Amino acid sequence: MLTHLRNTIFLIVLFNFIVALNLTLHDYDNPSASHILDAEIINNTLIVTGMVGGIEFYDISNPEVLNHLTSFSLSSGGGGGGSGGGGGSKPNCVKASGNHAYVTTKNGVAILNISNPSNPQSLGYISGTSNMILENLDILDNVLAVAAHENGILLFDISNPSNPEPITTIQSENAWTVYIENSTIFIGDESQLVMYYLDESTNQVDYMLELDMPNSVKDIVGDGYGALYVALGTDGVMALNLGTNFSPDIIDTYNTTSLANRLDILDGKVAVSDWDDVEILEIRENSLQKVGYKNTTRRTMAIATKENYIYSAEWAAVQIFEFGEIEGPDIDLDFYELNYPFVENGESYTLPLNVTNNGNSELILDEAYVTNSEFSASPLNNLAPGESQIVDITYTANAANASGSYRIYSNDTDEPEILCETNGNIIGANVGDQAPDFNLSIVANGNGNFQLSDHIGEIVVLAFFAPN
Repeated sequence: MLTHLRNTIFLIVLFNFIVALNLTLHDYDNPSASHILDAEIINNTLIVTGMVGGIEFYDISNPEVLNHLTSFSLSSGGGGGGSGGGGGSKPNCVKASGNHAYVTTKNGVAILNISNPSNPQSLGYISGTSNMILENLDILDNVLAVAAHENGILLFDISNPSNPEPITTIQSENAWTVYIENSTIFIGDESQLVMYYLDESTNQVDYMLELDMPNSVKDIVGDGYGALYVALGTDGVMALNLGTNFSPDIIDTYNTTSLANRLDILDGKVAVSDWDDVEILEIRENSLQKVGYKNTTRRTMAIATKENYIYSAEWAAVQIFEFGEIEGPDIDLDFYELNYPFVENGESYTLPLNVTNNGNSELILDEAYVTNSEFSASPLNNLAPGESQIVDITYTANAANASGSYRIYSNDTDEPEILCETNGNIIGANVGDQAPDFNLSIVANGNGNFQLSDHIGEIVVLAFFAPN
């Protein structure tokens, strides 16, 4: 009897674990905007900002449907609007309040009238914000805070929302993000979490304290009930307890799969845009645990939530996921693109693809095949709940620039068709190719020239940015 009871408890725990790690896909859109960096929800409107292509507006009164309203572009001079190619303003981050939205761009902080989200109107730029590198921003009542890297945190009075007035500037080394809760301003200044007290009656700002973080702070969000979450890039997400006197104590840190970048609160949990997936974390018994995820592998840059719905703002796409129990099967791939190193004609190279059923019933395979004869795949079987299988996909080269996909058709209701792109011997740089030597001037984080051949045997990461 005791053995039977233990087995029953084990099965219940296992079942709850499988249920928790599911996000249902509801809708997908590939808008004209790309290089998408932020998402904001106000009432029933979703706003998505792309550095290329401008700003997208969606009606999400039905939270499972992306009802596209308009593509909006800012002029580089601070007026006008309409659809088109973005006007050279390069929108970055967005925050909305009432009938207005504020957008950080390369030309300053833009002001939009969004009383009619199908026809937003540009009201120009906040004076004095041009010629700065502007990042994240937040709003508390009539105070707008803008992270401006080495120019600090810019505070504005937006009691007249179309004509913000400067309050003060909080100095910083390199402010990436800012969050305001209960008259406390939280700043991500490189690898420090810095706190200031804001007296809203006088707009006086006073320094409180700072905490060293294990990595650069990418985003900060609170749940309004004493928990604060900090996105730390490759170090994951840290949860802190603010307590009654706003003196933070670290609860736990969860090391997410890739790069924790942006956060939003989801019914007492925190949703994380983690580059190649969306993760849902929750504090349970003083431990930060993953209770949901969906592998997107499409560079999830930012995230916005409404009720149990998660809006994933990806580099060139927007998706809607719902957190909750899934009764049926749920297919996930660990990669949505396989890029092979250079392969000589007649030779082969194999890469593994992990296929997982994260649902609660059997994943029944209808069909699985490759679309290009230069690729072949090992057989894929039906998968029980929680089961994974490695599919070996082999590329045998006989021509240049072989591309195709591995397609799976199954009884997954929200993704009956799923594919992984396969690319072999592409024209250009391939994984494993010999890098050509070069010499370039260092324009940031140092001086002089960089010669690649001086760093043989080292890991070299290069960041290239197009001029504004």
